[in-house]
Amino acid sequence: MMASFSLGEYVVIDEMLYPFRGRCRWIQYIPSKPAKYGIKMYALCDAKFLYTSNLEFYCGRQPEGPFVSLNSPFDVVKRLVAPIANSNRNLTTDNYYTSVPLSNYLLEQNVTSIGTMKKNKKKIPPKFLPNKHRAVQSTLFGFQENKMITSHVPKKNKGVLLLSTLYNADEIDPTTNKPQVIMDYNATKGGVDTVDKMCASYSVSRITRRCPCVIFYSFMNIAEINAHVLHSFAKPRDSPKFRGIFLKNMALTLMKEHLIFRASLPMLPSDIRAFLNSNYGPPAEKIHEERQAPKRGTCRSCVAEKKRTSASIKCHRCNGFTCKRHSKTAVVCNQCQKEDDSQSH
Repeated sequence: MMASFSLGEYVVIDEMLYPFRGRCRWIQYIPSKPAKYGIKMYALCDAKFLYTSNLEFYCGRQPEGPFVSLNSPFDVVKRLVAPIANSNRNLTTDNYYTSVPLSNYLLEQNVTSIGTMKKNKKKIPPKFLPNKHRAVQSTLFGFQENKMITSHVPKKNKGVLLLSTLYNADEIDPTTNKPQVIMDYNATKGGVDTVDKMCASYSVSRITRRCPCVIFYSFMNIAEINAHVLHSFAKPRDSPKFRGIFLKNMALTLMKEHLIFRASLPMLPSDIRAFLNSNYGPPAEKIHEERQAPKRGTCRSCVAEKKRTSASIKCHRCNGFTCKRHSKTAVVCNQCQKEDDSQSH
């Protein structure tokens, strides 16, 4: 997917959950997601344009062999960011992925990071943890080499901890009185969640008990979002304003060849045949000519003899009516016909 679209400077990694309650050994329960139960997928997407660049399904613990892979947050991020290594982009993660070892690894790959941290991490200084003695809207900054930890108190007895390798200064937004690192985190954290919401609003999925079908439907939903992003960049003037119109046009374009074939089938219900002929059948002028073409006519040779003989036979060359008296029927045996066919080939 990286060959089709170049990601922006801000990317985000998060998980999606596709609804599924059939038989599957790696069904996940995530109470914060709308579906609650389903198949989990890790995704790397652009935080601004919502283009999904890399993804990976959670398949549980695999047996020993060539396809075994670790499912720790560090290993998942390591596999997903491999295509954007040495690109000087910034990665946004939530507290499930953020850790000091991960930040150090991303710096080695020339990728900066912003992410919230869980309050039970051992490496967090006690002064940065929320407590009742800290004032509301107060902020603490801590610096160590290329990393910065930020502790902000939005409400009483509440605190937000962030670890960042993008900032090296205690910048605070003057309008909201929040650290700039929190403002950037809020602006980029919802990329994957927005893609998940867009997949649910226009989905190709059907009710099924087979997990491979759910995976296929998820690929189709993400592919249509990526197609809309690419079309918006390739043809910004022709791109429709609403995504639903784009999906309808794309679906009809993909089905056009098959609909043209169906329009030529005689055994179809009248309403379907009328719809296909009006949209994908032959031109209306040709249909009108075929309907108005007479079945019988006057022989041209008889008219020259001042006779008007009605005829239903047409000449194969000039397509004109002729009677039996002024036409010839060629009789050829099967052996001669085979010889003529062999010579023509």
